[in-house]
Amino acid sequence: MLDLRDHFFVPDAPAVELRAFTHGLMPKTVPAMMERFVEDWRERGVDAWNEVPNHWRPGSGEVVGWWTLPETLGDAFIAPLLGAPAGTCIMQPNVHWTVQCLLSAPEPFTAGRNEIVFSEGAFPSVQHSVYQWAAMQGLRPRPLPLGADGFVHVDAVLDAISDRTAWVFLSHVGFTTGEKLPDAALHAVAEKAHRHDALFCIDGYHATGSVAVDVEALGADVYVGGLLKEACGSTGNSYLYVRDGLTLTPRLSGWFADADPFGFQKQPQPHPDVRRRFLAGTTAIASLYHAVEGLRLLLDAGLENVRTDSLAKTALAIEQAEAAGLTLQSPREAERRGAMVILAVKDAAALCEWLKTQGVFTDSRQNRVLRLAPFVWNTTADIERTFAVLEDGLKTNAHQHVVAPASAGPVT
Repeated sequence: MLDLRDHFFVPDAPAVELRAFTHGLMPKTVPAMMERFVEDWRERGVDAWNEVPNHWRPGSGEVVGWWTLPETLGDAFIAPLLGAPAGTCIMQPNVHWTVQCLLSAPEPFTAGRNEIVFSEGAFPSVQHSVYQWAAMQGLRPRPLPLGADGFVHVDAVLDAISDRTAWVFLSHVGFTTGEKLPDAALHAVAEKAHRHDALFCIDGYHATGSVAVDVEALGADVYVGGLLKEACGSTGNSYLYVRDGLTLTPRLSGWFADADPFGFQKQPQPHPDVRRRFLAGTTAIASLYHAVEGLRLLLDAGLENVRTDSLAKTALAIEQAEAAGLTLQSPREAERRGAMVILAVKDAAALCEWLKTQGVFTDSRQNRVLRLAPFVWNTTADIERTFAVLEDGLKTNAHQHVVAPASAGPVT
């Protein structure tokens, strides 16, 4: 198994951090990178937009400035993450912004196409955006219920795609199910969408950093995700892949997306580089300094190795859960398993709070499931301790007596 503990700020033993799917741990190189941001700002001021030292790829000989940093990081780190060619990836502030931009582009909505096919298991960034644009643009949402097993019904997705379909949205890994859609299933959806001249967008947020991805093999027109979770890039560091040759002109874009931004023309002119059309107003730069430090570690370790490690650790967690008599609500098969193990438990929120008092950090959703993800900083002993504590708590009902702090927020 991989053990990258020494590269992250890991809580002191015996604490066990299992919430990589919510917010990854901080890589130990991040403080130095943030100091470099402060130095660049202090020493160069506005000229930093044109040129700063290449802290991200020292020795590469590439000139980098704040103005082009979203593309620079897209080429250097996001493209290798996705198996994508240079010139197709760019950093974004968050996935919600990107999905809104996609739905604002007129190109997919031609020849009577107004339907958007998506799973009811999609994250709100997709579902909310679809309904918002549907109300404004006369679009027809096609939400598809999950199957009887609680997972995506791929055949129903395929059946829903028609000549009226403009977009198909699917999650690579479900955020409340932990289900990883197999490559063959995603490829089949892409083929059906393309036969009907529809576009296919994969939301890879919960796959990013824990699953090896080849966007071209999957057939995705667009792939979106973020580095906040397993990739340990914190907030403000989402990304977008747009298939080479695909033309999209989002109406929702900013002056950074203009072909001649410093011409300050009265009418917008889309940038010739399609990926840059998804920029907004002035880019937030500070977050880009710490964006790829975790991703760098995972790429160096090899994403196939990270995936193998994740499967081994989640397999051990499933074994421990079954031995404790717990109900698994995420897939058991390796091909369909993401980095999360999801357990159906009563009073999950209270159990999550009680586990925190024992130094075991998990996450709950809708008070019905407990989510955990042993990742590259976790050991076998971490997993075994987690389930020993969990089993003891459930036997004694200790969590029934937990009172959440008055200042507690919604994030678990």
